Amino acid sequence: MYHAVGDDCWGEEHLFVRPAELEQQLQYLSENGYETIFFEDLAHLERYEKPVILTFDDGYDDNYTVLYPLLEKYQTKATIFVIGNAMGSTHKMTQEQVYEMAASGLVSIQSHTYTHGNLSAMDEPALRQEMDLSNAALAAATGQIPYVLCYPEGKYSHLTMDVAKDYYTFALRMDG
Repeated sequence: MYHAVGDDCWGEEHLFVRPAELEQQLQYLSENGYETIFFEDLAHLERYEKPVILTFDDGYDDNYTVLYPLLEKYQTKATIFVIGNAMGSTHKMTQEQVYEMAASGLVSIQSHTYTHGNLSAMDEPALRQEMDLSNAALAAATGQIPYVLCYPEGKYSHLTMDVAKDYYTFALRMDG
């Protein structure tokens, strides 16, 4: 579960991984027989001896400028959870960058909701709006409807999980 990739920390430092550190980690995975997979590959996990899923939250622009070249270099797959209404805003990837990465076959673009709001505090209509708008924005950017949701800041409720089942095959939380 990564976020931003860069040496120039412009935000919360704990959300950053330095490019050199990330490259060492990707090299380690490559040299030690790990296979990066997407969530859809969980249906046939027996095909992989040492599977690992790499995720990046929020859709930061450095995921395109720094992470993407590393993924290409090591032929490594990653899933990026993009905030639907944030594409093109400060420090976020543009719709064109999201499209290019999704088309590469190395990156799966999935939902981090539309506004990155607190899902545990929302009622059902608000949750459905978050998921509907997110899916529409990401489908417009990539041509594919997301099938994985990453709860923003790990916040969710039983209602959140019930509603998410109508939209997604998988959902991620931060507490195990």
